[in-house]
Amino acid sequence: MPTRTRLPVLSVDERAALLARYDTAPDPETRTRFQMLLLATDHDLSTHQIAPLVQRCHDVVLRVFQRYLAGGPDAVPHRKAPGRQPAINAAWEAHLLRVIEDDPHGHGVDSANWTTQLLADYLESQTEIRVNQETVRRHLHRLGYVCKRPTWTMAPKAAEREDWGGNGCGWRSS
Repeated sequence: MPTRTRLPVLSVDERAALLARYDTAPDPETRTRFQMLLLATDHDLSTHQIAPLVQRCHDVVLRVFQRYLAGGPDAVPHRKAPGRQPAINAAWEAHLLRVIEDDPHGHGVDSANWTTQLLADYLESQTEIRVNQETVRRHLHRLGYVCKRPTWTMAPKAAEREDWGGNGCGWRSS
């Protein structure tokens, strides 16, 4: 049978400090974590008994106990995972700002306009940082740029054609 993780008996001051943290917890998850500790110390409950009471799995309760035993009450609050480091850097963003205002032909790109995919490919060749077109679009948006579809039809020339349907789908002038 596995050994039971037990919390040490708390003094009156330690329990009061734990209760104060429970009462002033900034978010529900942190409050639940302090509740787990209070249930364990006040009622001598095991991690398997506490888990259904707080609607968490046994592993979560055990992890909270282990954090408390290793680092005290400061190790208990819920923290967001740091996540992945961004692939781009300031040099990439500065290069994007320089290139977006230029004609693509001046940079050896055979296109009349920059697209987010063309920008991603060009910046990869220049900075060796590979990103997808959505990353380029989000950075352009943060910098105040808007990606739009170009309008390729010249209305006066198109109006001369008898089969021109105007801007509406299925619309025909009589």
